[in-house]
Amino acid sequence: MNDKAGRTSLGGSRLEVAGASGRPLEILLVEDNPGDVRLVAEALRQARLLTHLRVADSGDSALLQLRGAGAAQRPLPDLILLDLNLPGLSGHELLHTLKSDPRLVRIPVVVLTGSDADEDIRRAYDAHANCYVRKPVEFEQLLGVLQTVGNFWLSVVSLPEGVSTGRMETPSLLLVEDNPGDARMVREMLGESMEEDLRIDVVTRLREAIDAVREHRYTAILLDPGLPDSQGLETVAALHRVAPLTPLVVLSGHGDEEIALRAIQLGAQDYVIKGELQSAPLLRTLRYAIERKLVQERLDYLASHDGVTGLPNRQVFLANLSQVVSGCQRTGGDAAVISIGLSGIGLVNQIHGHEVGDQVVAAAVLRIREALPEGVLLACTGSAEYSTILTDRGAIMDTPRIAEDLLVRIRTPCQVADQKFYLAANVGMSMYSIDADEAAPLLKCAETALYQAKNTSPGTFQFYSAQMNATARRRLMLERDLRHALEREEFELHYQPVVDAATQALVGAEALLRWRHPERGLLAPDQFLDVAEQSGLIVPIGAWAMNTACRVVAYWNTLVAQPLRVSVNVSAHQLGGDELIGVIDRALRENQLSPAALMVELTENIMHSEASRHLLLGLRERGISVALDDFGIGFSSLAYLRRFPVDVLKIDRSFMTHVPADRRDAAIVRAIVVMARTLGLLVIAEGVETEAQRDFLREESCDQMQGYLLARPMDAAAFATRLVTADDTDRMAGGR
Repeated sequence: MNDKAGRTSLGGSRLEVAGASGRPLEILLVEDNPGDVRLVAEALRQARLLTHLRVADSGDSALLQLRGAGAAQRPLPDLILLDLNLPGLSGHELLHTLKSDPRLVRIPVVVLTGSDADEDIRRAYDAHANCYVRKPVEFEQLLGVLQTVGNFWLSVVSLPEGVSTGRMETPSLLLVEDNPGDARMVREMLGESMEEDLRIDVVTRLREAIDAVREHRYTAILLDPGLPDSQGLETVAALHRVAPLTPLVVLSGHGDEEIALRAIQLGAQDYVIKGELQSAPLLRTLRYAIERKLVQERLDYLASHDGVTGLPNRQVFLANLSQVVSGCQRTGGDAAVISIGLSGIGLVNQIHGHEVGDQVVAAAVLRIREALPEGVLLACTGSAEYSTILTDRGAIMDTPRIAEDLLVRIRTPCQVADQKFYLAANVGMSMYSIDADEAAPLLKCAETALYQAKNTSPGTFQFYSAQMNATARRRLMLERDLRHALEREEFELHYQPVVDAATQALVGAEALLRWRHPERGLLAPDQFLDVAEQSGLIVPIGAWAMNTACRVVAYWNTLVAQPLRVSVNVSAHQLGGDELIGVIDRALRENQLSPAALMVELTENIMHSEASRHLLLGLRERGISVALDDFGIGFSSLAYLRRFPVDVLKIDRSFMTHVPADRRDAAIVRAIVVMARTLGLLVIAEGVETEAQRDFLREESCDQMQGYLLARPMDAAAFATRLVTADDTDRMAGGR
């Protein structure tokens, strides 16, 4: 049985596993027959087990639930009920896959199938199925299977000759006793009373006991608190701290009632006296201790979790939110709360019953998880209401898109058994420090926004703050327009000339992205680039820009004697594996452009990873130049120059604004030029707008420059016209 699902109890004179405790038993039913799905659901209801049933109608769907997006945030099934005859991936293939996966191998699998062929039975057991039940399954028979779900080798199991019954975990007891005589006595008493094997591990010191419970999960612990390395009640407390979920019975030579009561308060389930030991009472004591522990675990679980979804409840959520808020107060971090309210569950319950309604809720919660970033807490904070906490700044900026994704996913009809169900949802959001700076008020703000969204219209979201609502709406509209901008050919590249500082001859251009919005006109990157990056749209936009710039410069170079070089900016979001290298290779190949005619510009803030280093090395191998843009405005530029292979430094325009009048800025620019020359790097100064700046750069032997004094950015056609008409000696000079 899966360790986390095993419920260990003493039944009569037997130690046996008998179901799940402390939380719902997670069951995955892989079955494409709606009638069989209904039979299992009804059997679970009649069995009165605390269960959570998930259904997959194919082997591929089951693997998606177990391995797909969001699988790490869902509890693994405690049991899989598997039909062998499935569409697509067969039951035999799925069983082999499950038992070959280290993460899934320990999940017990019960095969429910119509085949009674010995070959199918043998194949199932060879693949380590835990039992094989033939269809049609009698209702009472299936009920019996489910009621004894922990004891998987059942009377209804069919085994072909020669097939082993498999391995079932032997009940185990840790006896912590340094007196050999007492240890022997306990062994003999339990051996006389047990009808099955019981594994008893004996240790004589507290340190050995702690090591043992860390390595193995025991059915129960029998502890003498008087040990060579620990004495008295501290022994009980120390062992309980390490194994709080394992039933612990104190075995003592002292009959002090006060000590016994204190031992119970410290976590022991019972306290027995050595001199009064007898076989049957000792076994009964262990059985009752285990049952009391299971009741305690179940009560703890029910007090902190939702019974339908198994999610943490409002109390747990607020405790977690309090910790997040405290962290934000200490570090100046950000946090957002998202509350999701489902609509339509009441109607499902009314028409189809609560059992079906619970399955529909579970399906909706699964979709909610899939829309959220990995690793975030999701809790049930009200009736059909769920909340989560975001702390990642990127995710917080992306809350409007997350809310839209949630609404779309929940609107999509879900299928439970052979029925389709339609739900709707609303979403409310609040921001730490903007709306509230304590946990409970922050959640209340999100819920207030949720109720306002419900009152406005089904399937909408709102922020608590009206200003945030307006910002979110603008952002969403911008993102929606961005998604169509490429296919509508709304993007343009403008080119700012780069000239030789000494001769003023044109040597190249920097490609600058522009968006000709159908309603807002020509937009500069600062008006849409952050949205493009957060939404991931920067990747296809960047690929378009790279290909377009290469095509244009290849054409220009047919018009001039001295080849020009174009520089293209690359965003951090484009650094994913070798994809960017592939984009650049295709652009060069398709446009028959020499690598020497391309320069890639990276900003200092993305020069921090091995991915960046790998990219730069790949570019250098191809003969493509790399420029470090906005040099000098960060804190680690010198360190980056040591680690990363760059060819060009671009002096940020902020240093040029007051040059040469401001001595400090002039000294900084002069130092960058000298350092670059020493390192063998080319220097390009941005933002040259006055003749005094141009003259200063020429005197300091800066290599190249660009700015409004020389020429403003222009489209490709205007650039080509100037190439043809300008004289080689003074092209672009004075073009402000």
